Amino acid sequence: MVNDFKFKIDGVPVGKVYYLQWLCNTYGDFKVAFSWKDKEGNIRWSKHRSVLSCWHSDEGIDFLERVNHRQMLKCEIIFDMDDDISSELLHGICNHIRYDLGLEYKAYFTGSKGYHIHVLDPKLILYNDVDRKKIRDWTIKQFKCDRMKAVESTMIALEGCKHWKTGNFKEKIEVVDNDERSRSDC
Repeated sequence: MVNDFKFKIDGVPVGKVYYLQWLCNTYGDFKVAFSWKDKEGNIRWSKHRSVLSCWHSDEGIDFLERVNHRQMLKCEIIFDMDDDISSELLHGICNHIRYDLGLEYKAYFTGSKGYHIHVLDPKLILYNDVDRKKIRDWTIKQFKCDRMKAVESTMIALEGCKHWKTGNFKEKIEVVDNDERSRSDC
């Protein structure tokens, strides 16, 4: 799958397998999968597999090359803006994360119709699964985003990949002075 992944770490372009291994090494193992449309237009999904389990064989590496979805990380909160994709809400969430919570975020245009705002908070790992879900749910609910993203097992579109429906890349955007603009170093 040539040219189906665009991502940089510290400004350096990396391949999909490298990126997935880097995420796994940095934040812990997680599951990945790929989806596609068959000849009849039906959505099909691969089996969900852990990144660690794929490292041990050529077949596993080939699987990682096809991945276009990943599981949420244990230290991650994702605001999924599909219903209200207004610039006001996007900036409200980003400002709350940056100024009220004092955390960094990455905002992405999903490649379809909305935005994903990813927040990595290492303190979340200190909580058990149930409490992490409660924290995510409460936080996500404050901004009326998709509450399904409170559950860690939920699959999300892999950043830097083409969206399975539209073929558009999930690209990082920079939210600056009430204006979002696309940026090439996602």
